[in-house]
Amino acid sequence: MLNTVRSSVLPTSMRIVIADSGAADRANLVALCRSRSPSMELIAAESGSRALRMIRGSRPDIALLACELDDMTGFDVLRALSANERPATILVAADERHATEAMSSAAAGYLIRPFSEQHFSRALHRAYSHAQRAQWMAAVQEKPAPTMEEDDGAVEYSLGFGDRLVGERAGRLYFLPSADVDFVAADGNYIRIHLGGERYLSRDALNRLSPLLAPMGFMRINRSVLLNMRRVRFAEREGGGVLAFVLESGDRVTSSAGFRLEAGASLHVMRTRGIRR
Repeated sequence: MLNTVRSSVLPTSMRIVIADSGAADRANLVALCRSRSPSMELIAAESGSRALRMIRGSRPDIALLACELDDMTGFDVLRALSANERPATILVAADERHATEAMSSAAAGYLIRPFSEQHFSRALHRAYSHAQRAQWMAAVQEKPAPTMEEDDGAVEYSLGFGDRLVGERAGRLYFLPSADVDFVAADGNYIRIHLGGERYLSRDALNRLSPLLAPMGFMRINRSVLLNMRRVRFAEREGGGVLAFVLESGDRVTSSAGFRLEAGASLHVMRTRGIRR
C-alpha cells in the first residue's frame, strides 16, 4: 500500500496513446503533448479498437481517450483492458455528461473542451503521478515477504495508513477506516475495496491482507472476498453448507466450496439447522 507519492517532472521518454475520432481534436491533443516535451513518443488513433491495439502493443505510460469515439466509448476501451494493461488514463469530453461515470471509473482525470494549457498540464502531471504510483505498487507487490527478525521476534506489517486501507478512485487516494469497509474483493493483480456503495482500487493481494484484517472482524468467505462480519445484516443458507451474506449496504456476497466450512465453523453455524449451543 502507498501512503506518500513523490512528485516528479514529466520524462522526455514518456509514451502516450491519443484516441479521438475528430482529426482536429486529435491534432490539438498531439500539439499540446508536443509542447510539454518534443521528444515524447505519441501514438495517435482515430478509433477505440485501434487504441486498444496500440495500448496492448506499446504499453504507454498515459492514454488520452475521447469519451465518444466512432466505434465505442473511452469507457469501453478502459473496460476492455485488464488491470495490468491499463495505463493512466485521461478522458476527454465536450461537456460534463460523462463526469459522473468518469469519477467511478479507473480513469486518472477528466477534461472538458475547451480546456486551457494549464488545465491540460495539470491533468498530464496528475496522470503521470498515477502511473508512478501503479509502478511503485507493482514493485512493492513483487518484493519477497519479510522474515522474522531474531532480535525482537516480530515484524511490523503495514496495513496501509494506521488502521486504514488506502484506495484510489478517480485519480485520488482515499484513506478508508477498515471498520467502515464492507468487503474487499480480488480484481486481477488489484483489489477493490467496497465501502457504502463506493468502489476503490488498490494494488494489493487478499493473501497479504487476510491476516492483517482478521483481528478487525474480516473473514475469507471465498477465494476472492474478505468480508467484514461487523457489516453483515443477516446470512442465509443456500444449501451444501454455502452461506449468503447480506450487508448493511444492501450488497450480497456468497461463500464457496473450500471456504464454506471455515466460515460456518467460525460463526458456529450447523449444516442442518440452528445455532450450535
